Amino acid sequence: MNANGFGLKEFIIILAVVFIAMIIIMSLSRSIVEDEETNSEPIQEKVTYQELEHQLKKAAERYQNDTYQGNANNKEVWSLSYSMLKEKGYLDKIIDPNDKDIECQGYVEFIQDGAIISYQPYLKCGSNYKTEGYDDNNLE
Repeated sequence: MNANGFGLKEFIIILAVVFIAMIIIMSLSRSIVEDEETNSEPIQEKVTYQELEHQLKKAAERYQNDTYQGNANNKEVWSLSYSMLKEKGYLDKIIDPNDKDIECQGYVEFIQDGAIISYQPYLKCGSNYKTEGYDDNNLE
């Protein structure tokens, strides 16, 4: 060091030390972030039974729009089963959100009264959930 302060050699040494420290800190922080990303499980929002009923209803609506040839003058009430909608490709497998080992069952009542068409989904997921008014006799 000369009488005027730091010389060129000292300045380069300080810059090299700071640069090496920055590289070490950046590599450590990158490895910490990568570890957190690989160790954390993806966050999945919990699906509700009402959302599953809505999926069932929408599948029935798509099926009816594709296939229904009824008469708008007569009142009609009939059921579309979950298994039929799944078999025809209108719906994926519905699993109980509280027990991944249980496949839900259900049906949708299709009601046409003149030009008014309504759909009422009914879902049963083991003993965990059953839509009010669900009737086991309407499954097939």
